[in-house]
Amino acid sequence: MNLKKKKYLKILKLKKKFKFSDFELITNYGLFSGDGNLFKTLTIFDLLKKITKIKGDIIEFGIYKGNTSLLIKKILSIFKISKKLYLLDHFEGLTHYNNKDTKISRKFRGFYKGNHYQIKTFLNFFNFKNVKIIKKDATKLKAGFFKKKKFSLAYFDMDLYEPTIRALEAIDKNITVGGFMVFDEGHKKLWSERIAIREFLKNNKKYKKIYIDKKRQPDVILKKVSK
Repeated sequence: MNLKKKKYLKILKLKKKFKFSDFELITNYGLFSGDGNLFKTLTIFDLLKKITKIKGDIIEFGIYKGNTSLLIKKILSIFKISKKLYLLDHFEGLTHYNNKDTKISRKFRGFYKGNHYQIKTFLNFFNFKNVKIIKKDATKLKAGFFKKKKFSLAYFDMDLYEPTIRALEAIDKNITVGGFMVFDEGHKKLWSERIAIREFLKNNKKYKKIYIDKKRQPDVILKKVSK
């Protein structure tokens, strides 16, 4: 059992000890949210504030259960930031392993399989508009897939090398100068987003690499500094 799960199990014990209801668990965010969740919320909020006046919409690669997707959309809605949100996933989990992915990561083959219907249900529940789900295998993406569309923020959470590098290559020209590509696992040794980032930057000097926090998520940003 990983440390994150152990910590949340302890939080649930506190819930039981002090007889909090499920409703109180959901509504008392300050009490029950872990530092990892709060860090992600604050980091995404900060990035969304920075791109408010930068041309381009937002895209997330790798959706899983839609936690980050809904977090982004809720912040956009609360602060009336009028950018469309695109969500791209093939909803088959981790499948595209190759020799650049770590051996230990292979035990997660098939994990993190999302549910297209579930995400649509939550979007409808909150009455969110201006969101488009793209059911697409990221390894099939090619330059030009997004045509002339512009993005000010791209959030990557695909863990593995091949989908990450293909998405980077496909969206490179669509990122507006001043915009960000953000990585959930861009520094973690277990995963291969870091290898894809390194290879992408070898022949691409248009981006500045920024470490956010090496122990939390998201952990790495590429800021586009030139065309």
